[in-house]
Amino acid sequence: MRPLQNSSRLVSGQKPRGVDIIQFVWCRDEPRRELSLMLDRSSNYNVNANTPNPVILSLRALIKSGRSNLCALRLLHRSAPRNDTSFNACVSVSFLKRIELSTTIKKKDIVELEISDLAYGGKSVAKLAGLVVLIKGAVGVEPVTASGLPGDIVKVEITRRKSNFAEGKILEIVKESDLRTKPLCSHFGLCGGCSWQDLKYEEQLKFKTKQVRESLKHIGGFSDLPIQDALGSDEIFYYRNKMEYAFAPGMNRMVHTSDPEQQLILGLHPRERFDKVFDLKECFLQSERANQIVDFVRGFAKEKKLIPYDYKERSGFLRFLAIREGKNTDMTMVNLVTNKGEFPFKDEFSSRVVSNFPYVKSVVRNINSKLANIAVGEYEEFLGGQRTITEKLGKFNFEISANSFFQTNTHQAEKLYQTVLDTADLQGDESVLDLYCGNGTISIFLSQKTRKVTGVESVEESVENAKRNAELNGVTNCEFICGEVKKVLAKLADDKEIPDLVVVDPPRAGLHKHVVKSLLKMRAPEIIYVSCNPSTLARDLKILCEEYYKLERVQPIDMFPHTYHIETVVKLIPKNLECQASA
Repeated sequence: MRPLQNSSRLVSGQKPRGVDIIQFVWCRDEPRRELSLMLDRSSNYNVNANTPNPVILSLRALIKSGRSNLCALRLLHRSAPRNDTSFNACVSVSFLKRIELSTTIKKKDIVELEISDLAYGGKSVAKLAGLVVLIKGAVGVEPVTASGLPGDIVKVEITRRKSNFAEGKILEIVKESDLRTKPLCSHFGLCGGCSWQDLKYEEQLKFKTKQVRESLKHIGGFSDLPIQDALGSDEIFYYRNKMEYAFAPGMNRMVHTSDPEQQLILGLHPRERFDKVFDLKECFLQSERANQIVDFVRGFAKEKKLIPYDYKERSGFLRFLAIREGKNTDMTMVNLVTNKGEFPFKDEFSSRVVSNFPYVKSVVRNINSKLANIAVGEYEEFLGGQRTITEKLGKFNFEISANSFFQTNTHQAEKLYQTVLDTADLQGDESVLDLYCGNGTISIFLSQKTRKVTGVESVEESVENAKRNAELNGVTNCEFICGEVKKVLAKLADDKEIPDLVVVDPPRAGLHKHVVKSLLKMRAPEIIYVSCNPSTLARDLKILCEEYYKLERVQPIDMFPHTYHIETVVKLIPKNLECQASA
């Protein structure tokens, strides 16, 4: 690119008073071309590299059109005083160099940046002359990091360049952030799990609260948010009650091993690599007991020369090991997920698991012959012990099967459901509609302070579990409907069956558009939205709050320490009494 010269030269012209023209000049091919932009002096243009104003937009339009070697910017007419700093900024060489830098950065460039923020999704954020750069870590960097932390100064290789952002990977940490802490896990940085384990926990909570706030602000368009600080987890290690470990052939291992002939590995997936597995030494998420079970099952599989499933060849037997634990009941389930075919060692496997680990109360096998890389079978084979285990939340007991949904952080789940109950502020005579009710946990929690709860769930097995859980706890004011939420809710809205409270706890994808439409048609006096994804939460709330509802409370709850995930409980009420009266 030709160096910028004479970019602050002022050229007089006979133009109408109160109007300025900024002229952009670039040299790509001869003859030299020019473009002029008229600016009304009555408008106040605060020009800087981060502000979307006519000057910046025109500069970027030129560069996007391929004329990247901008060489001059000239103010053709100037009616303002010479000490007008806002327009002096327009014609400064340093300003143009910042624009030049942010628009000419390309793939494989190496730059030094200071990380300023953490993005939802696990990457960190830096800015290069106003251009947002999303950054992830790389294997081999010291100290080991998943994405870098705010305050880190890093050398970054640009791996992707788009018109309004770039992506990069860390090559070197030049200076470490004060927010850092030493991670416990030897797999940190390689594993796709605890990407924030090197970030102090109190800082994790701050960033999670911030991410919920920014999602609601930028996606939902909300301001003056009634958001509380995230509720932290009392246990930040060994808190998960369920984990899935993957089997893989030795050639699919992600890291080198001292045994090059190793034919089977059992562990977790590296970051962004679901085609690879690393052999697990230990994990700090579930329990030390779970680590011992993983070691035993790996040894048993090698002893019996069982073949791990190869997804490329679509052959093999062992696919996953899933372990579920009752944190409050000391009951454990071992679920071996395999391909179809006979398991000749099933009796020996079950008896040895139970004898080695007396707290294992259930041993099952799920058979999955499909290509889908999931730890759920088409059918289940009972191997030993009980078919289910039990977990206790508050004063309630819940039956858990191998494939049923249950919040993975037991002790935080109690906080979550208690938050829902407290937020609802029930008086005892209300009717509640619980959408996406799963095993009925929220329904049963709410049943103690309401007249009637109706749960809706599309998975038949979960509905049956919900019914058994209600019976197990002697709850008689809950009923459960098996059906698609969008269809059941549409019928209720059409029939004008309006509950006093609607609770929604959808999957990460958020609410289906027809569900949002039916909620607006139904106009229940109160909605509580339980979300595990701030982005889809903000999207749905924007529509719900356009005319009828408003946010009364936003409470983030950290269910997953050391990860970027965050749960949020939101209360919606009508904007005014007139809205309620017209419903």
